[in-house]
Amino acid sequence: MSFIPGIPVPIGGIEKELGKLWEESGDTKTRASLINLAIYNEKPGSLERNTEIIRGIAGEHAMRAILVQADPKAEGSSADAWITMHCYLRGSKGGSVCSEQISFELAGMAARSLQSVVFSHLDSDLPLCLWWQADFRPPIDGKLWRWVDRLLFDSRHWKNPKEQFDLIRQIAGLSEARTVLCDLNWARSLPVRQALAAIFDIPGTLAELQLLRTLELDYAHGSRTTALLLVGWLADRLGWSLSNPSLNPEFRDAQGNTIHVNLTEAEGASISRMRLASEKAEFHLLRESGSDLYVTTATGSDIATTSRMVRAPREETREILLSELSRGGRHPLYTKAVKVVQSLWD
Repeated sequence: MSFIPGIPVPIGGIEKELGKLWEESGDTKTRASLINLAIYNEKPGSLERNTEIIRGIAGEHAMRAILVQADPKAEGSSADAWITMHCYLRGSKGGSVCSEQISFELAGMAARSLQSVVFSHLDSDLPLCLWWQADFRPPIDGKLWRWVDRLLFDSRHWKNPKEQFDLIRQIAGLSEARTVLCDLNWARSLPVRQALAAIFDIPGTLAELQLLRTLELDYAHGSRTTALLLVGWLADRLGWSLSNPSLNPEFRDAQGNTIHVNLTEAEGASISRMRLASEKAEFHLLRESGSDLYVTTATGSDIATTSRMVRAPREETREILLSELSRGGRHPLYTKAVKVVQSLWD
């Protein structure tokens, strides 16, 4: 391949070659690591793309990165490895702080022994974050998954969300609550959730939450799962239960009233517009194409019309990834949101 992700090294001599690399760097470079971040991908060119991602975040989050580009369907068995460092200046005193990167290209039988590759090159007992950039496949093998501290994935790219969410639940069950599920798609919806919640800080609006009858939501092409997670979060928080699992589903609240949900694909951000309405009030969230702001509006017969502008963070993978790696807690609302809309993934 044209891209070379570092210095080629023999599979059995990776740690030895890393030691030599540090010796040659002298006293000007300091090794730093807070986590092990392993990234698995089955697409050609992923080593180059993921190396760029690591290069972009290592200055803010020191790690040992283990990148794997695999072809498990290939015949035979082959394995190649490279090592490199990502170094950044350390203040005004000189010197650099560096993160290590080990890259693998695996094919055939070697690609089907992933746990051996990952576990044998972890940095001591630091937490293991595994970013799975491929589809999960049955059967789920506990040899790898039960030792993962944080499992990162992105449900926005799944072509069969129902199957994938089922497999995710199996993985979470294997680890006996050890593994934290980190869906980058869920993280992507956080600014929308925060902006929407802020609307109901306005006096007189909170009571209308229990009287909502309509929810309209516009989402970008490829972001229907983002929209469904958002609907699941809102339904869980308000105690709605799904009564009609269709493309535009219906829910019932605790009093048995029907809430109509209308999901529409539109140009713009992953979530570009929301409208919630009761009989006496309406609540709007809008993000114009190319804008970095959400505009929220509350209006009603018993509410003073109020508009606010809320910053909409950029939906870049780098920013979302840094946020997830910096977190120490779990995502309890995520599993609840998924459960509410689990029959809508088809």
